Amino acid sequence: MADLFDNINDWLMQEALDENPLTSIVETFGRRLVEGGVPVARISIGRSILHPTIGLLDVQWEQDTGQVNTQAVPRQIVRNSLEIFDTPFGELSKGKTDRLFADLRDPDEVARFPMFEQLAARGMTYYAAFSRSFGRTHHLYERISNEFRGASLSFTTKRFSGFSQADLDGLERVLPAFCICLRMDIERFVAGEILETYLGKISGKQVLDGQVERGDGQEIDCAILYSDLRGSVTLSQTLDSTAYLDTVNAYFDCVATAIDEHGGEVLKFIGDGVLAIFPFDEANRPRANMCAAALSSAQEAFARAEHANRGRSGDGLPALHFGVGLHVGTVIYGNVGTARRLDFTATGPAVGLASRCEGMTRELDTPLVATGAFAEHCPRAGADLGQHRLRGFADPIALVSYPLT
Repeated sequence: MADLFDNINDWLMQEALDENPLTSIVETFGRRLVEGGVPVARISIGRSILHPTIGLLDVQWEQDTGQVNTQAVPRQIVRNSLEIFDTPFGELSKGKTDRLFADLRDPDEVARFPMFEQLAARGMTYYAAFSRSFGRTHHLYERISNEFRGASLSFTTKRFSGFSQADLDGLERVLPAFCICLRMDIERFVAGEILETYLGKISGKQVLDGQVERGDGQEIDCAILYSDLRGSVTLSQTLDSTAYLDTVNAYFDCVATAIDEHGGEVLKFIGDGVLAIFPFDEANRPRANMCAAALSSAQEAFARAEHANRGRSGDGLPALHFGVGLHVGTVIYGNVGTARRLDFTATGPAVGLASRCEGMTRELDTPLVATGAFAEHCPRAGADLGQHRLRGFADPIALVSYPLT
């Protein structure tokens, strides 16, 4: 006959298949253990993660509150902090053991880790932790074993006599199923983070929601921002490769950060150019507001560059100069490419016009130029630059300029 832990095992496997959020799984897991007679007061999960900025994810459940709290520990802290390894998680991460027990009523046991002193002060009496490795081996940190690529799961009780042996055996039995839930959550999280990093938040969500086939796409109305670094060919010939890449990245930091802060989506870094959109949604992203946001992001990018150039001048580095073109129109937003190499982007005449508009910043000697169509929808007035013929467009295009502040 199935016991509590068999039932929890079955439930965990179904939760993994359903890809339910880890926080809800942990909350229900703790509640089911308590309701089933296992006196768990606290559950803590620590897991390493292959991520550019996050080193560890820590999830904690407290029986007193029923709340689940999640904390992301930056890679830099994991790499440089000695304290983080003076923990049960740090001990398990060395790969020499996959379980750790402590009687928190024993002063000698409590003295093993500062964490034990904190738990004992809160009335905890016994601590049990288990670790499991799963997935591919990643050499993440010097002080973590190459074989450690999974998670640790700890349970703490306030029961005076601690956990029974049956409790400990049962908790260890459900560990594999729980780790499957963890792995599913990690892979979903990392996939989302990677897609957001490489495609952007809006485009990454589109792909995760199933827009993955070549030709999948839709027409959307948006403000379009196109920016290009000035003098990049000369810079590439006069700077060494490291200094040149640092310069290009400094420019991207100015432009892309400003776009992101104003609700835009950077679709592509094209050599030393940036293509971004500000999609319209009349309920949440009205046309006038998004045009204003696109203009504000461009002005913020120039402000960031001015600030960066003061430091670059003192370091003997070339100043950042670039142009920005703004337009508004309908774009084809979706997957293009071949069957085996796809790109999620925006394309169409409106994108080409934004690019041509940026090209006019050199001819007109003004760094921020928009089309008349953009100006019609933007609540901030620009200065009329007249009609201009742009390559690839039969009819003259009205252009306006905007101040950098």
